[in-house]
Amino acid sequence: MLPQFSEATYGARSIRANKTSILAACLMLAGIVPAFPADASGPARTGAPLRPGIFLLSAPRLNDPNFFHTVVLLVTYGKEGASGLIINRPTDVPLVKALPDLEGTENFSKPIYFGGPVSTNLMLVLLRSNSSLEGARNVLGDIYFTASRKVLTDALVNPDPDKKVRVYAGYSGWAPMQLDAEFVRGDWVIMDADPGAVFAEDPSKIWPAFFEGKEKIQIRVPDPVPDGGAFGPVWSPVVFPGGR
Repeated sequence: MLPQFSEATYGARSIRANKTSILAACLMLAGIVPAFPADASGPARTGAPLRPGIFLLSAPRLNDPNFFHTVVLLVTYGKEGASGLIINRPTDVPLVKALPDLEGTENFSKPIYFGGPVSTNLMLVLLRSNSSLEGARNVLGDIYFTASRKVLTDALVNPDPDKKVRVYAGYSGWAPMQLDAEFVRGDWVIMDADPGAVFAEDPSKIWPAFFEGKEKIQIRVPDPVPDGGAFGPVWSPVVFPGGR
């Protein structure tokens, strides 16, 4: 089951405490360019396997309440830093309640998701499209990222928006080399993102599917880098037993 992020567990940035920020984000949706790294589309750094379009899965031992049992879709990665969206923390705020005047919300039953602890007053969107979208950035495959109200409205009025749209309040951000260091330390494991998981009907099953499956799952994590070593770890396989 998805952990219940009470204020005691999740601290000052709890989903409940952020309802006001989530609603405020709805008012800022039009024309927003999120405060992501300016050169986030630039070249990846020093051979690290991090790049847009991968999943960051918080390691089972990671107890940071901001990222406990989370799956993050990395949206940007470059010399100015990295940014992503937590895809498995839905709030209890439906989009139709937050934005009742937005065209198409009456056809959309999904709640707003908590995308991360940074700039929770920003409303961000992931959506699926078979063609390129003006005002949206391609992340992987048919998945696009945007903060445009128009792009969101167009997606909501199309058939089956529940299967093609996810809306997030806030995002997860890292300073230059910060995510690299966390990855090398073992806080994250990575794998190619699965579009089906991004738009899963039950997001509470995403993280356990990787770490608590009935069968062993092999995920590659980096060997420790000696002090003073450059980022660019050597891969080694680690097997997480089922039920762990």
